[in-house]
Amino acid sequence: MLLVAPEKMAAYGVEITLAIRNARFYPSADGVRIRVFSLDKESEIVEQVAETETIYGQADSFFQEKLNLNFRFEKLQRFRAIIYVLNSSTNTVMGSMGSGDFDLSMMFACGGRLTLPITSSLSTITLEISGKVPEYYSQFLRLRFSGSYIHSRDGLPLQLYYILSIPAEDRTIMLHKSEMLKETKNPEWAAFSVPLFLLNYFNESSIQVFVYNYTPNHDDQLIGHCTTTLTQLQQGVGHFNSYMLMEASGKRIHEKTCVELKEMVLENGPTFFKMLENNVKLQLNTAIDFTASNGNPVNAGSLHYIHPHHPSAYLESLLHTTPPLLGYLPNPQNPYIGALGFGAKVQGPGGALQLSHCFCLNGAPTDPRVEGLAGLISAYRTATMGVQPFAPTDFSEVIYFVSKFAKAESRRHVGLYFILLIYSDGGPANALNMKRTIDAVVDASAHPMSIVAVGVGQDRDHSPMRNLEKLTLKHSDGRLLVRQNYTFVEASELESSDALAMIPVQMTQWKRMFHFNPQ
Repeated sequence: MLLVAPEKMAAYGVEITLAIRNARFYPSADGVRIRVFSLDKESEIVEQVAETETIYGQADSFFQEKLNLNFRFEKLQRFRAIIYVLNSSTNTVMGSMGSGDFDLSMMFACGGRLTLPITSSLSTITLEISGKVPEYYSQFLRLRFSGSYIHSRDGLPLQLYYILSIPAEDRTIMLHKSEMLKETKNPEWAAFSVPLFLLNYFNESSIQVFVYNYTPNHDDQLIGHCTTTLTQLQQGVGHFNSYMLMEASGKRIHEKTCVELKEMVLENGPTFFKMLENNVKLQLNTAIDFTASNGNPVNAGSLHYIHPHHPSAYLESLLHTTPPLLGYLPNPQNPYIGALGFGAKVQGPGGALQLSHCFCLNGAPTDPRVEGLAGLISAYRTATMGVQPFAPTDFSEVIYFVSKFAKAESRRHVGLYFILLIYSDGGPANALNMKRTIDAVVDASAHPMSIVAVGVGQDRDHSPMRNLEKLTLKHSDGRLLVRQNYTFVEASELESSDALAMIPVQMTQWKRMFHFNPQ
């Protein structure tokens, strides 16, 4: 089942199993039991979340008591397992063999299994931690729609496609964008699949279908829309799943102009956890806005203000968003992070200052990688004092920089999925920069890459960044957005937002579209 955390954020219900091997006992203490505690950011115990049964006299103990948790991709969930020894006569705790700390992200990134060596006074014990994800999350709903008597009000040539979406609280989630069919008023679009757990989570929400006519060199024409629900779709093919299209005003277009469900089948498909099990790793990149609108770093009002004891607004956003992702990177104990900047003058090859919308925070000419979170913080602080803030805001180049590696992954299939976290106080500053950025987002949508843009500064206008979430983005050359790959979130809302939680959904959508053939 889909578990829901108290904050109403979607979570994956997972089951954790514990076991120990090679345990040795004293004669007066021949039983073993494990208690699991949640930890805070400082690795201090918060509360006990589980306790196993007691097993006596066995060097290898496999506990039947499971730990049921809500797995949150966007949160750093750390736990401590303490192994206690007990007296079999009195069933009292005699002491501890040791403890091991683990986090769920690293466990699932290792294929759902962790092995921790724990040294006790008698021997080195092996603590095994295994995670199981219910098959429910691999279930997809295969749907197919057709249209009838669809026409353009302006008499334009028909090139019809539709977008299936859910209007969530913070954003509209694209479930599917169909292919474009030309010169037919009765399109028969291809079948597609959406994760059942996602539909179930938004069970009370409406599912919207917007039908568009592709228009070269202009915004695509909205033909009409209709609304349904999961409950309605589950009734299957028939007249109850035939929907008359409505104009934007709510007026019915024509009684024969409709969209109809033609197929609904439950099938299995790829999951985020299966991708991790198959050794898919995330490649994390950050891009920070250094434009002059952020203020002088030596002034207290600057979003880059350098203070010995308090993080700047940008650093605070970095510290909130990057740690939960580190466990999914290659070599998570010592990961490399791409650290980029934009919107400042930096020293060029000849020594002169040149405006750059994509430069390496570590000062290297082409390789932006730094070692871990500490390396990222150090590179950010060094760049803050070493670059000259300028204008305008344009982060299209950092998107293109990362997407060239995502395009290489589309060809080579090494097993990487790229994440770009963009931190800015405003977004594209003018129409030209906005168009460049739209082109970059659309260009990246067909490749293994997700973009999360964080709006820094509570008194700033972040609407240009939010506008890039539109599902009807179109490239200058006419290409349409293939899938939803861009998410915006205010820095002040990071604690409660589902922005980072959209990454696993986008990963499975990409996998489903380009690299999965159902059996």
